[in-house]
Amino acid sequence: MSGLRNLGNTCYMNSIVQCLSATVPFAQFFRDGRWKSAVNIKNPMGSNGAVAEAFANMVHDMWLGESTYLSPYGFRKSICAYAPQFSGSDQHDAQEFLSFLLDGLHEDLNRVLQKPSLPSPTPEREQELETLPQQIAGAQEWKLYRLRDDSLVVDWFQGQFRNRLTCLTCQKTSTTYNSFMYLSLPIPTRRGVSRVSLYECLDAFVKPEVMEKSDAWNCPHCKALRKATKQLSLSRMPPVLLIHLKRFSFKGPFTDKLETMVDFPIQDLDLTNYMPPLMPPNTAKSSTESYSPDDPRAQIPPYNSLQ
Repeated sequence: MSGLRNLGNTCYMNSIVQCLSATVPFAQFFRDGRWKSAVNIKNPMGSNGAVAEAFANMVHDMWLGESTYLSPYGFRKSICAYAPQFSGSDQHDAQEFLSFLLDGLHEDLNRVLQKPSLPSPTPEREQELETLPQQIAGAQEWKLYRLRDDSLVVDWFQGQFRNRLTCLTCQKTSTTYNSFMYLSLPIPTRRGVSRVSLYECLDAFVKPEVMEKSDAWNCPHCKALRKATKQLSLSRMPPVLLIHLKRFSFKGPFTDKLETMVDFPIQDLDLTNYMPPLMPPNTAKSSTESYSPDDPRAQIPPYNSLQ
């Protein structure tokens, strides 16, 4: 495989392209030309396939390996036509570029030719989200999400988390389900500790957060600002999990960069303990998803991410 030449300060771009190119099942879709028949030319949010074509050409040339390294000039030019913030010689954040590239590929390859309008949840539906098992409610909300957004990028990189607010006065809850492209994990900070594990970052992500004072929740049952807890929990894991570490802490007008070392496993990252258990075998299949067990999108433990 060929490497990529640095065009000034484009290491942020090169590293992302190399990572995606090394995600073999995803990259293979572009290498063998299947992307051409998947372009959604009706999507006003897309680029009529220009971003997908630029990425496909770059991946194809890299895998040919005909030279030690390639110049990504053409790829960068195509990207900057739709994202001029990446032009020039300034350094940029790799995660910011990854977000743009995957969003662009998603819109170019969205299988939904005409996005339907989804009505706002009724009070009855909102109550269902409070009482249904997380596995069923999450599957139902994921099905609704895919009515508007359904692509190869969704298949491989997008997951879902549950956000639940609980009033500490009346115990009223409010639950929503949100898709994510990557998990933004906080880095725990403790006096005298310079190294933490990725699992500790995940524990901090799902730890209940107290909302009070200026962040208090306007409880619909109490009809007043109340002290509450906010807890995030994972309800759907993508085949390839992207993780973003929150390296900056904010204290008023001041910003500090966290230098804490985060240890993570190169292989066998097991996230089973962060996912809800499987539903009983007698659960109606219509209530959950029906992927075959060997489909990487199937939500079957153990949850071992590919990357």
